[in-house]
Amino acid sequence: MNRSRLALSALCASALLSLLATADAQQAAAFRRFTLRDGKTFYGVITTKSSTSVTFTLQNGKPSTQPIRALSEPDQQFVRKWTKFKDDLLNNAEFASLTVKEMLELRGYQSFEFDIEGNHIFVDGEVGGKSMRFMIDTGAHSSIIHDGSAKEAGLEIGPYDQEIRGVAGSQKAAVTRISVLKLGDTVVENRKLLATDFVPIGGGPGQFEVIFGADFLRELDAVISYREGRIFLKPDNIVKKAAPEGKPAPAAATGPKADFRRWTSSDGAKTFQAALVEKSDKDATFRMQGDKLVKLELDKLSEADREIVAKWSKLRDDLTKSPEWRTLTVKELLELRSYQSFEYRLEGNHILVDGKIGDTKTRFLIDTGAHSCTMDYKFAKETAKLEVGKLGETMVRGIGGEAPAAFTKIPVITLGDAVIRDRQAISAEIHKGGIGGEGNHDALFGAEFLRELDAVINYKEGRMFLKPDNSDKPDSTAKPADAPKKDAADAPAEEKK
Repeated sequence: MNRSRLALSALCASALLSLLATADAQQAAAFRRFTLRDGKTFYGVITTKSSTSVTFTLQNGKPSTQPIRALSEPDQQFVRKWTKFKDDLLNNAEFASLTVKEMLELRGYQSFEFDIEGNHIFVDGEVGGKSMRFMIDTGAHSSIIHDGSAKEAGLEIGPYDQEIRGVAGSQKAAVTRISVLKLGDTVVENRKLLATDFVPIGGGPGQFEVIFGADFLRELDAVISYREGRIFLKPDNIVKKAAPEGKPAPAAATGPKADFRRWTSSDGAKTFQAALVEKSDKDATFRMQGDKLVKLELDKLSEADREIVAKWSKLRDDLTKSPEWRTLTVKELLELRSYQSFEYRLEGNHILVDGKIGDTKTRFLIDTGAHSCTMDYKFAKETAKLEVGKLGETMVRGIGGEAPAAFTKIPVITLGDAVIRDRQAISAEIHKGGIGGEGNHDALFGAEFLRELDAVINYKEGRMFLKPDNSDKPDSTAKPADAPKKDAADAPAEEKK
């Protein structure tokens, strides 16, 4: 055997050992404690399941098949939701490194980086061809434009015979019609908006000129991610003008040929059609016409093509082609990343989530437009019996101008597993001519806590996601759990010998 073959054999052996070590590490990480209905526990990895039974690999390497009904109720639910595809993702190091942005863009969302100032979310857009700054406000039932900016954009404004309400009260507004509103590739045409003066609420030119409210956020299946400072929209949800009659556009390519593109040599003299299927630090493997595989050194490709290869990922490429990936919900994706989700209710366009302040059940309105947590004064003082200051010692600002408020001490706020302790918030008469009716909600869960908990708000699925580990919940790592034992004691009763 010549020296090059020996080197190749050694390289293959090294790669195989590396793969085996990675697989062993992933398998070890995947072991989970399961509990039977009789209270006995064992550690295992799910390998297959049917509608009535599930097969595990135990830590001693032996297989164990159990009726699903023999497991505890939580573990039955876990098994029923388990799929091999999701399990492989959960134990894939590259998937674990994908950001929310990367996952959602693989699902056809377009993202916009937003600015956060004073806990408020701002993005840049256009109305009628004029650049404007948008404030993203889930607490706003409808989108609103500053009347002065609307006039500058050439919009016609009707009589001020409308009334809009906010945390500080109400104010007059007028109906206007926009020809075009743009956010990236999202184009909204020929819609009615309300126009009012934003100056009393700190808006207007140089601040923000459009409040992008829950009406458009719902229509565009918006996802808001505080951790990454991004808002994601589905531009295709907007009803576009019908295409002119005539020859229909060709259908998008599907199947293997859809992956083919034109590649160019480093000297520009040659081109070829191929699909990229593998890469390393030094070369790339292409599938040519006729399914022949060809490996090329990267320095033989043009600079532009080398950049494409550098950004290419086999995992991402596989995911975009996977039917199961396309069926995963945002909820499933984020729960794979340790987010906890809450199903919320929409009343009008408002997002309502149940939680607690102290020991008192509380209904929160999720409001990205609210700087911090703002409670109803009567609820805080009489129902939750919190330590509330004097009404008027501070002010709250919003639609309607300013309204008196009181500093309020919160011992603890609980939303699912997320816990926020010992904070100062404010209380105001939020139902006195304000948003919602009495009983609709007790408090505004504002941007301060949404940022802290890396909140993700998903309109399409009606869910909000929080990172409980970011909160003030008791440290579950203070007392380490018993380490799993690699012996027959971990096996279900029928496996013990």
